[in-house]
Amino acid sequence: MLLLTTIITWLGRLNASIIFIFKYLAITAVAVMTLSILVQVFCRYVLDNSLPWSEELARYLMVWMTFLTLPVVSRMKQHAALDIILGALPRRPALILELILYVLMGAVLYYAFDRSLGFAIKGDRVLATALPITKAWSYMAMPVGFGVMMMVYVELFLKAVVDFVTGAPKSTPLASTIQSEG
Repeated sequence: MLLLTTIITWLGRLNASIIFIFKYLAITAVAVMTLSILVQVFCRYVLDNSLPWSEELARYLMVWMTFLTLPVVSRMKQHAALDIILGALPRRPALILELILYVLMGAVLYYAFDRSLGFAIKGDRVLATALPITKAWSYMAMPVGFGVMMMVYVELFLKAVVDFVTGAPKSTPLASTIQSEG
């Protein structure tokens, strides 16, 4: 049990660090996306000359923002439907269902990671329409997001295993822990 607790602690610190970075990268992506769109609107309607790259940049930043925030929300356990179902069950059946769901999510995330990584690698051969980059830069958001989500779900799974084995009361939600860290 000590080894498992050590792994959870190490993985929790790693996930907290990555998610801290992801939150600020997502905020930056939204800010740059907003600025890009505002500049585009100004150029199009005031200067009567639209920029060819701003829409594509905003689209790519939207994709990155989405996949950067998925692990953040997952670690905070912000799944309303799951909270309702798990909250209605007694503690042990809720933990068993939670463990099953984490295993299923892990399988889906592994598949999504594998497929999206192959897709991103193929995107290295395709140039973006208006930006001087390949599409791989946009496509890489998927495996990055899915990969970190897998790490988050491993941490959540291991915590649920410890709770199940030790019979500890329901642990405090990670959302309050994360909010106090960040």
